[in-house]
Amino acid sequence: MKTLRTLAAAALLAAAPAASGQGATDAERCSTTTGNPDLSIQYCTRAIESKQYSGAELARLHFSRGVDWMGKGERDRAIADYDAAVRLDPGYADAYYNRGIAWSGKGDSARAVADFDAAIKLDPKDAAPYAARADEWAMRGDYGRALADYELAVKLKPKDGASVYFGRGRVHFYSGEYARALPDFEQALKLQPNEYSALWIYLARRRAGGEEAEPLLDRDTRALRNGWPTPLVLLYLGRTNVDSVMAAATDKDPRRRLEQTCEAGFYVAQWHLLQADRARAAALLKEVAAGCPGDMLEHGAARAELRRLEK
Repeated sequence: MKTLRTLAAAALLAAAPAASGQGATDAERCSTTTGNPDLSIQYCTRAIESKQYSGAELARLHFSRGVDWMGKGERDRAIADYDAAVRLDPGYADAYYNRGIAWSGKGDSARAVADFDAAIKLDPKDAAPYAARADEWAMRGDYGRALADYELAVKLKPKDGASVYFGRGRVHFYSGEYARALPDFEQALKLQPNEYSALWIYLARRRAGGEEAEPLLDRDTRALRNGWPTPLVLLYLGRTNVDSVMAAATDKDPRRRLEQTCEAGFYVAQWHLLQADRARAAALLKEVAAGCPGDMLEHGAARAELRRLEK
């Protein structure tokens, strides 16, 4: 659920030289081109290599290119650009935050936390790095610190409130406090309706021993079902089977197909746990924990479930 900070187009446009020319055009397009990271990277690279920019202006060009590298899944290249951004502008909080996201995706929690710490120090009223740091604490099983950071994020009224409530709900869930997780998941669904929040509401209801979990899941997702992850919802509603769910992870994009496979593994494992089949659940959870990207919430959730199963 972590998200990158993107560069506001106006900020980079303001940084462009007043004189017209290829460098200025490339700088403008570096920040305004969307949906085509390869093209945006070309513009950013030409602007960077034009030697027309320095200091904070050049830092923003590296930052923008770093966002594009992350969009392509090129974390090492993104980190190199964020390194350049913070070297050129040591007060660039968003660059520290984005670099932390990249380190988290590489599984380097220590470096991620260090960057989130730096972002918080530079901008203590920004909720995003608190929530991202909370994710790292949760990944380590340090639920006390995770909840403390989520509480701070909630108080700061984050722009993306849905992800913060969803994250705090997951920490309650990981701690076995399913009834406390429910209000946070419900608030996340209210702020940003999606099938994933509905799935976690269902899981919390079932774990808490609540009744009518299936009818409520049906109600919560009726208007949302369209492609993936609908097969996961249908599994919990008893309208499909495990083999069909696993076979549905067929997105044409290899990266998205991997994400679907990881999600299928985690939520099918949850289904096995609800059927009291701990052995099959544990086998799938181990696959997700070992083979899925570190910045996927299902990766951290699988590790949390395995910790609980091993007790």
